[in-house]
Amino acid sequence: MLSEETVGRNVTFESYRERITNFSNEFDLGLFLYILKRSVLWIALVLLASGAAAYLYLRYTAPTYQSRTIIQLAEKNTAKKVLQVNELVESNNLQADVELLRSKYFIGQVLDRMPLAVSYYFKGQILTRELYTHSFINLVDLELIDPAIYDTPILVDLTPDRLVKLTYTIEGTTYAEAFEIGRPLRTPHFKGTILLISENDPLRKEPEGSLSMRINSPTSLVNKYYGQLFIRIVDNNAKTIEISCKDHNPYLARDLAQKMADTYIEYDLSRRKESAESILNFIQVQKDTVFEELRQSEFQLQEFKRDNRVANQAELTPILLQRSQEYEDLLMQQEIEIRLLTELENVSRRDTGQLEVQDLIPLLVGTDQTTGLSDLVQGLNQLLLQREEMLYELTENSRGIEAIDRQITLQRRLLLEALQTLRFRAERRRAEYREKVLEFDESFRGLPEIQLEFGSIQRIFNLNEKYYNLLLEKDIEYRISKAGFVADNRILERSSLPTTPIAPDRGTILFSYLLTGAILSFLIVLVRYILHDNITSLTDIAKLSNASIGILGMVPKYKKDVPVSQLLVDKNPKSLIAEAFRSIRTNLQFVDNSQGSKLVAITSTISGEGKTFVAINLAGIISFSGKRVIMLDLDMRKPKIHLGFGVENLKGMSTLLIDKDPLDECIQQSSVKGLEFITAGPIPPNPSELIISARMGEILKELKSRYDVVLIDTPPVGLVTDGLSIVQQADYPIYIFRSDYSKKVFVHNVDRLINENKITRLSTILNGVDVDRNKYGYNYGYGYGYGYGYGYGYYEDRSTRSSRRKPRSYFGKLFKGA
Repeated sequence: MLSEETVGRNVTFESYRERITNFSNEFDLGLFLYILKRSVLWIALVLLASGAAAYLYLRYTAPTYQSRTIIQLAEKNTAKKVLQVNELVESNNLQADVELLRSKYFIGQVLDRMPLAVSYYFKGQILTRELYTHSFINLVDLELIDPAIYDTPILVDLTPDRLVKLTYTIEGTTYAEAFEIGRPLRTPHFKGTILLISENDPLRKEPEGSLSMRINSPTSLVNKYYGQLFIRIVDNNAKTIEISCKDHNPYLARDLAQKMADTYIEYDLSRRKESAESILNFIQVQKDTVFEELRQSEFQLQEFKRDNRVANQAELTPILLQRSQEYEDLLMQQEIEIRLLTELENVSRRDTGQLEVQDLIPLLVGTDQTTGLSDLVQGLNQLLLQREEMLYELTENSRGIEAIDRQITLQRRLLLEALQTLRFRAERRRAEYREKVLEFDESFRGLPEIQLEFGSIQRIFNLNEKYYNLLLEKDIEYRISKAGFVADNRILERSSLPTTPIAPDRGTILFSYLLTGAILSFLIVLVRYILHDNITSLTDIAKLSNASIGILGMVPKYKKDVPVSQLLVDKNPKSLIAEAFRSIRTNLQFVDNSQGSKLVAITSTISGEGKTFVAINLAGIISFSGKRVIMLDLDMRKPKIHLGFGVENLKGMSTLLIDKDPLDECIQQSSVKGLEFITAGPIPPNPSELIISARMGEILKELKSRYDVVLIDTPPVGLVTDGLSIVQQADYPIYIFRSDYSKKVFVHNVDRLINENKITRLSTILNGVDVDRNKYGYNYGYGYGYGYGYGYGYYEDRSTRSSRRKPRSYFGKLFKGA
């Protein structure tokens, strides 16, 4: 014997997988809408939970504010436009400036100028907010003793006697000590002075909160704000850059964005000034050196003229003098280039920590080697900047610093080799020019000795004079350029205090959470639809049995609470349920319309499908037609007929089958004329043996001789086989299914009874049908019992047909059936 739980859950994984596979082909919109209606309460709960989750997220998520500023990079050089002088400093490179603004090196420079050495926090019940400049205390004159204090939370507590107590834990050791406000304090890790700068103590408003401070490590501070600063080019042509900062504190976001812009403008001016000064200093040094040589040569020339009474050199051969002068000019140029290259080598040989690429670039300005060496110098500059940024996170002895040092050494070696090669070529050309000059000197040997000596002194003087004049010209030109150059960088839009947070976005969060709730609700309905394996309509029975099972009709669901197996057809004979049983009574004629007493056996698969309820009301509706009906309760394991008629179950079929009580004493009269019944009696230990006994056949024969219809409530054949023999003998074997309760696999049990047990007249009734499904496209029939194998349509109580139904309220429709 199978248990109800075993039979009721006899739905395998294969059936679910088949339903999922055929989902798109067998989608039932009516069933889906019905399940949707039944899931309204679940949907409402999911949406409510989604709304509550969105509210909690918005309530307990710290808001993020964003402030931005826009700067424009520009420069003006009126001297270049008016006097056509050379450019002293290089022009702005927009992309390079953006990378500079993004670098940790520059961000570190900015943070050093802000009051962020110590951060102050107030922690409420859930959220922690940074007070920034709105803290009512301030730690000044900070001096670090042990770097272990970096980034360690220090709890600050003001005592009633105006003392401040500091508590912090480092490496498992807790330090706690109270200090006077405004007096120097000293701990094992730092010292300073705590000042009370405001009486606006947040602890007065939220006494359950706590105040803390943190001494920030420069590296961690840079890493923190590196991800909160955003630099982008707004317009390449206009050379505008947007600097934005995101932070939970709106004042900090505003100040940091503005400080980035201010620091860049100051840094750019300082960088250009250093470059110009470096060039002018180099020219001044060279000018002083050449001036001394010029003065000495001038003294020699005057002394020679005075001693030798030579006024001019008109007697010297003009052609030789001109050619010699040309080579001497070339020789002077090579001397200048060799000096520049030598100076570049000396600067390049400095140690890595002392090497400044800004010292190399000015030396290249105005020389023939600018193009050839610029790539090497720029490469060296990029490596040095990268090394400076890495030092914010790494130590001098780390592998990363050692690797970048090797790259810097290699780049510097390439630069030095290039400089040496260029100097070697310049020296070779200088040697060639000297040889040429010596050749001309040999040509002059034939001239008078005084003229030759005078020419030599004159040439040295002219060379020094020309070199000095060149340096003097460059000095004046660059000073004019420096005076005419004005860095025209400007702030187009200053950062403002943000009042509205950019995150979390209330609309987006609410929409996303509700959308998630809607998707989950849809999935719930979809899963319930896919896992829905109950019989819901006569169509399901016909489809599952391939229309091989006869269908007598259906019984609508009673809207009110029904006592156990209560007889209802006599309460309101014109009700929808009464009409349904009349239709079933009519359809029974198509099963067997022969004369004589008839035996009706009603069974089901499991308990709870409404077998006894249908049996009582069918017996009642048959008795209304004037026939004498007797009803037997053979479900002796779970008897219910006595409950339906409201009588005691002291004697009945069990006592009758063992000949304990006579037949007439067991027959009881119901409230309906022509309807009598026999209860199950006391529960016997062997109901199966009693039902298949010969005495059962004798009782049925006797009852058929007295009554027109003998209706038997048999045990569920899905659980036990007690009533199978009675079903086989019945003229009208009836199988009960209950809508939204009976599983679809129960239909196969009916097929088995028909095919294996040869119960060819077996017909079914669908009980507990919700006729409101017609609103969702679920049609159960087309009219009053129009034939065997079908049922009936929608019925109204004839006694109330002239009246309209009272419309349900909105909430009544919403939660009905949920």
